[in-house]
Amino acid sequence: MKNDKRAKLRNSIRFDLSDYLIHFFRDVDMMGRNAIVMPENMGWHSLAEDTFYPAIFMLRAAIRNGRLWATWSYRKEARTIYGPSPAVCFTDMPIAAFVEASRERHARGEAMGEVALVFPKAKMRTLGARSAIYGLSKDPTVWPGGQGGGPRVFPADVLPLQEQYRYITDAYPIDWSHEREWRWPCRVKYPDWEGDSVANWFDIPGLDFYDTQISGIGAIVKTRAQAESVIQDMLTLVDAGMADPYAFSFVLPTDELPSPEAIRDRNALKDALAKATIDINKYFEVSEAEVAEVNRQFTDAVWTIENGAPHPQAGEVGECWLWLHDGSSRLARMLLADGRLSVSRNGRYLARLAEFSDSRSLREREAMTERLAAAIQKKFGVSCGYFSVLNSSNPDDVPFYAQDHDENIPYYNATWLDR
Repeated sequence: MKNDKRAKLRNSIRFDLSDYLIHFFRDVDMMGRNAIVMPENMGWHSLAEDTFYPAIFMLRAAIRNGRLWATWSYRKEARTIYGPSPAVCFTDMPIAAFVEASRERHARGEAMGEVALVFPKAKMRTLGARSAIYGLSKDPTVWPGGQGGGPRVFPADVLPLQEQYRYITDAYPIDWSHEREWRWPCRVKYPDWEGDSVANWFDIPGLDFYDTQISGIGAIVKTRAQAESVIQDMLTLVDAGMADPYAFSFVLPTDELPSPEAIRDRNALKDALAKATIDINKYFEVSEAEVAEVNRQFTDAVWTIENGAPHPQAGEVGECWLWLHDGSSRLARMLLADGRLSVSRNGRYLARLAEFSDSRSLREREAMTERLAAAIQKKFGVSCGYFSVLNSSNPDDVPFYAQDHDENIPYYNATWLDR
């Protein structure tokens, strides 16, 4: 019996098996044949001012909102998902196979993106995700047509309604079994929209992966620059308390991998992934000594600005903070650990400046914080500015002023920035 168990374990160590499910994103062209329903508001500071949405923009918006949309996956205006439940689709291709297939298919213009979110398969199974069913043992007498985008439902005696979301045709010459698809069914009443857009991201039903407390989520992106932006999004959600501290585990920029052919061997793949993968956990590892020293230096810089300022002037009241643009920076991590820095509801890393006199007007403190930003950027090499609210000390109130910056900071997710 023990020998049989060992044999089973040995047989499970195969290159073509994966512990993850991959949900990839593609470019969305709202003027093209694969246009989809899109929300007018994409979430906190996701800026969409065009009809073209790059895949990396869609991935970052999904991370920020914590939801993958369930869809009917239309092809030629017909649903490809049968039954009463729309679904979120995944593939359980090994990562190396996904990298190779996505590069080749994207280059051919097929609807497969090169960036993706990666979820632990075991957790997704507990949430209801299941592998697809390819074909039926016996074809029904009448096939559900789904003309005009309507429902496509088999009779229950052909396939139970609860399982129909899993069905994928295997009628020759169509064969999608190589994609090893999994699907998660969305068991809610799906809205019937009129027009091509909805108001908000959460108006489209789907899988809420922070509420369901999925841990160990990873991301596959193309470049180091994209990885740094995605890391910023992940850290912001954890630091703001919107995602569990263990929600994220890695980001993989595939441009830093050898060719897919070079990582088909299991050990070579493991080594290559280890070298290229960015471990999220390192951003939460701090030493008490470093925290104390960095915060001392920061406090000294704030006092230098206060002590060098003129006598307080009366004027408008409100609050002003130093806004650190990069929450992944070592400075931000140290200030967070000491409680000096916090994250607003809209994702800004804001440092309290209690050293500035309460007698100073808001405009005085804005000017002083602008000088502090220049000093901090020079000393620590971290881009920063100021953020203020009028007649309030709540950073989530309507902004009075945010120091002008271009959109090329991680805070913004813009359709025209393919980082």
